[in-house]
Amino acid sequence: MEPKTARWFTEGVETMPDETSVRVLERASQVLDCFSPTEPRLRIADLRRMTGLPATTVNRIVKTLVAQDLLQRDGEEYRLGLRVLVWTAPAIAGSQLVAVAGPVAEQIRDYSGETTGISVHQGVNRVTVVAALSKHSVIFNGYVGQVRPLHAGASGKIFLAYDQAALDAALRRGLTRFTDRTTTDADVLRTELAAVRELGWAFAESENETGLNSLGVPIFGPSGAIVGALGVGGPSFRLTRQSAEEFAPAVVAAGLSISQRLGYTGHLRVEPNASARRANEQAR
Repeated sequence: MEPKTARWFTEGVETMPDETSVRVLERASQVLDCFSPTEPRLRIADLRRMTGLPATTVNRIVKTLVAQDLLQRDGEEYRLGLRVLVWTAPAIAGSQLVAVAGPVAEQIRDYSGETTGISVHQGVNRVTVVAALSKHSVIFNGYVGQVRPLHAGASGKIFLAYDQAALDAALRRGLTRFTDRTTTDADVLRTELAAVRELGWAFAESENETGLNSLGVPIFGPSGAIVGALGVGGPSFRLTRQSAEEFAPAVVAAGLSISQRLGYTGHLRVEPNASARRANEQAR
């Protein structure tokens, strides 16, 4: 008799897992993840390039998504259908990450004085799910639902540093240049990500927008996989590399606190800031 552990059960009825259906769902998600505020309208050729899927597969998936009102067609271009908005509120309301991280983001905002947020990985982008705005008059105006690329900015690089699949997706799509400080060379990017893993945090200067700097740290789930990034963003005249080094230990500790509340049992080593390093060297 076949072991029951080899079967799935739905309401008492034994069924075998349908690997084909799972694969279709994965590919449909790949297609939907291609759309963003910066690229809200895409052609079939764009979707093929961005997903790397065969033309026949993309055509079939797009046709199904249109039929389900998850995509809408305008001539040769497609955009997200309004049906996806139905899921937004319950997704946020039911997110343990949002519930746990919201108060911590506000604490870090008050500590650093800069806009602080939580973002999650989606396709080749990251999406802000928590935002605590700075109380200064000149600020980084982050908001819930904001979409940013993974390769530009500190929080995005956190995902690339700790998730190989995210890095592969970003490299496959291509490293778009947003400013003269954006990293567009794959080898240089890999070197930067190795430094992020060594430090336990990331710092970016004017990579998304000129004059906007950011600091990011990882948030891990129970399995040890990265589930989010805690980021601090502000104008370059306030959020300098020196100030980021001062903030980093507290922000890393905050990210670890969120991780532990989510069930993470590991530990993160916090690289001492520049002042602490100099003090240690002098002590020797």
